[in-house]
Amino acid sequence: MSAASRRPDVTDRYAQTVGFVVGGVGLASAFLDWTPAPSLVAQVAGGLAAAATLAFAARRHGSGPGWLDYVATAAGGALALAAAAGVLALGGRLAAGPMVALFAGLGAFAAGAAAVAGVDRDGVRDRERATLGATVVSAAALVFGGLLAAAAIGFVPAEPVFQWPTNTAVASAGIGLAGVAFVRSFDGGIDVSVPGRRDLVVAGAGVAAIFALHLALNLVVTTFSLPQSTHGLVETARDNPEILPPLAVVSLLFVGPGEELLARNGVQKFLYGAYSRWSAVVVASFVFTASHVLAYAGAAAPGAVLVTLARVFVVSLVLGVAYERTDDLFAPVVVHGVYDAVQFGVAYLQFS
Repeated sequence: MSAASRRPDVTDRYAQTVGFVVGGVGLASAFLDWTPAPSLVAQVAGGLAAAATLAFAARRHGSGPGWLDYVATAAGGALALAAAAGVLALGGRLAAGPMVALFAGLGAFAAGAAAVAGVDRDGVRDRERATLGATVVSAAALVFGGLLAAAAIGFVPAEPVFQWPTNTAVASAGIGLAGVAFVRSFDGGIDVSVPGRRDLVVAGAGVAAIFALHLALNLVVTTFSLPQSTHGLVETARDNPEILPPLAVVSLLFVGPGEELLARNGVQKFLYGAYSRWSAVVVASFVFTASHVLAYAGAAAPGAVLVTLARVFVVSLVLGVAYERTDDLFAPVVVHGVYDAVQFGVAYLQFS
């Protein structure tokens, strides 16, 4: 039986205790620096954090009705949205208030969701350990892949057309190797088999879904004039568009397989032991998104980075669902590789 399916007795309030703590952090964030975000945003965030904290406090001490768990969860989610609005208002500087409130809101929402689902103390702690472990493994895999790539590019000519594809291919291969090691560490098994009809259908539906979402997100960004950050290789590609066709091939052969082996076969499958399958899809997508922070941060404004990471998160959900539906790497690898390859192809047409 998974930790997510166990139910606590009436005296177990660990999820509410966690929510109370992170809600208090969110309340404290309202008194930090939010400049240049409007003061109204900070006030709304403070009010939402207070509502979440009070609801969690009542449930923590067993003096409130069960529907307060839903109130606390909703308030935590709304706090995260209010904090995101504050982050979008930030220019070149990183204010502490909205950033702390954002993480507190996400934490309160997660704790509330666990409380609503009736996850007991052991179950919540299993989730905490699993999420931390998956995050650490993902970070270590990035470092390992980066070190391999740094060593490999010393053996190829210095021109960008050789350097960038080599760097990307070797880094992705390193991430994949780390994924294999991680899967073996928990006896998960590598989910690769001859694709069947279901795999082909899910892969096709995933490709259609991911590009539909891509267009929808473009529309949202354009309609609301949202800022975005760009990947580090984009500026290089503007001046050296010849790197893009090789990168499209690398996406299909290395990036898709390497990243999906770690993110889905490794992280998502590992999280199945602590979460429900659908919750694991969401949490694995957060971990996947976090692993892309450095690629998009650079000198971009915090709001632009947040919007771009939100897009990465939505894309990752599609990949996670493709894996969950098939329990095989074929569909998510195809969807991931095709998505990246098409974007490189479109960029090549634009920059050439």
